[in-house]
Amino acid sequence: MYDPMEKEDLGATINLMNRRGIIFPSAQIYGEVGGFYDYGPIGLKIKMRIESLWRKIFIEGLGNIEIETSLIAPQQVFEASGHLKTFADPLSICAKCGYSHRTDKMLEEYYTKNADMETADKVRHAGIEELKKMLIDAELKCERCGAKLESVEMFNLMLATKVGALGSQQSYLRPETAQGTFLDFKNIFRIYGLKLPIGIGQIGKSFRNEISPRNILVRMREFSQMELEYFFDPEEEATIINGAEIDKNLFKKEINFVYANEQDAKKVSISKLLEEGRIPNALFGYLLYLECTFIESLGLDVDAFRFKELAKDELPHYSKGNIDMEAKIGNRYEEIAGTAYRTDFDLKSHEALSKQDLHVYNNEKKLLPHVVEFAMGLDRTLLALLSNSLYKDDERGWEVLKLNGNSTPYDFAILPLQKDEKLIGKAAEIRDALIKKGYSVLYAYTGSIGKRYAKSDEIGINKAMTIDYTTLEDGTVTIRDMLTTKQDRIKLESLL
Repeated sequence: MYDPMEKEDLGATINLMNRRGIIFPSAQIYGEVGGFYDYGPIGLKIKMRIESLWRKIFIEGLGNIEIETSLIAPQQVFEASGHLKTFADPLSICAKCGYSHRTDKMLEEYYTKNADMETADKVRHAGIEELKKMLIDAELKCERCGAKLESVEMFNLMLATKVGALGSQQSYLRPETAQGTFLDFKNIFRIYGLKLPIGIGQIGKSFRNEISPRNILVRMREFSQMELEYFFDPEEEATIINGAEIDKNLFKKEINFVYANEQDAKKVSISKLLEEGRIPNALFGYLLYLECTFIESLGLDVDAFRFKELAKDELPHYSKGNIDMEAKIGNRYEEIAGTAYRTDFDLKSHEALSKQDLHVYNNEKKLLPHVVEFAMGLDRTLLALLSNSLYKDDERGWEVLKLNGNSTPYDFAILPLQKDEKLIGKAAEIRDALIKKGYSVLYAYTGSIGKRYAKSDEIGINKAMTIDYTTLEDGTVTIRDMLTTKQDRIKLESLL
């Protein structure tokens, strides 16, 4: 079958997001501060759909629990976690105008633009002195004033705040949701009578003082994360999840995988990666399988995302092994999630600094559990979804956002055919009945029916329901499919 749709580029996606109010720069009337965005009604609806699917798969589906922890924590928390010492990025400040640049990202973009992918990859492993030499050799200039950049230093990304009337307690906005989970783990485990392995997840805001925010939702200073910390006994193979054995046949699934220090992805089964030791254990492999299930259920094509193994010198300070999930956003792959084997680093560090015993009893054995973490950037995932789902349809003359039932902002667009009080009243009645049945609906009655079809297509609503004069007579409505534009006449009672 001929498909007249052509995939749009990232520029068109950003244009749609602005035009339809999916997101807005925060505090825009005051000139805005980079890295902060507000979600409009449509963007928030899509974001909530992503959250709902994540909970369905990683919380309810695995028999895990969800918590919500504070955005602010005292300095000691981040001393123990290592963030105050190691959570930093290379910074180049223009000596002429004082503008700040993220050195490694500038160099990556420069070498990528010049098709030198080998050197672009070396940037990720380079130290301060090597980055400085690369910066000078590339003759990179300030984005603001054009002066040559020559200096490189490390900049800590933590956002600080003072707590108390006199500001006596130095605290920080959290850079990840995970630390709150580790701090609460022992209490939750004891109070709820849990057994290992068990996952504790949360969805919430995190903050990083990015040097140069850019690429809209890719590099932000305030962003949302969906994180799952899976606690297990390292001396026992964690294969029983929610009372059921992990089906090893699932590990036959092939994923797009980039080996450490390589450029291109290969089709590799999860079982092979386990055999090669690229994946530390079955729990880690099972999470990779579920991550594929999640991202495909959102509607992303399998070739739109891949998994990338981090080399040892790329690993975060807490990790004994990391595999990132990258999605194609525009013309490049961007990290949207990561799976990490954190061992007992966090619990052990907090135990040492707080002088509190964080060991738990599991099957009459006292231990400090190990952790496999799945952390996903919600904003980046939303951007990846939109940028891979927007198409231009020359036959219709407008863009179509191909979202499925798991990611669409609304189940139905309710459209009275004309601006007639009888039709508008009936449409409002149908809207209320659908909402009572649990459907999410957009009610639109201004503008021509063609323009309203165009708007519902552009924001990814699967079904448009037209209320006309026949509806008043026999209770039937016209349902228009967003993908095919096919229209069917159905009895309204079949939905209610």
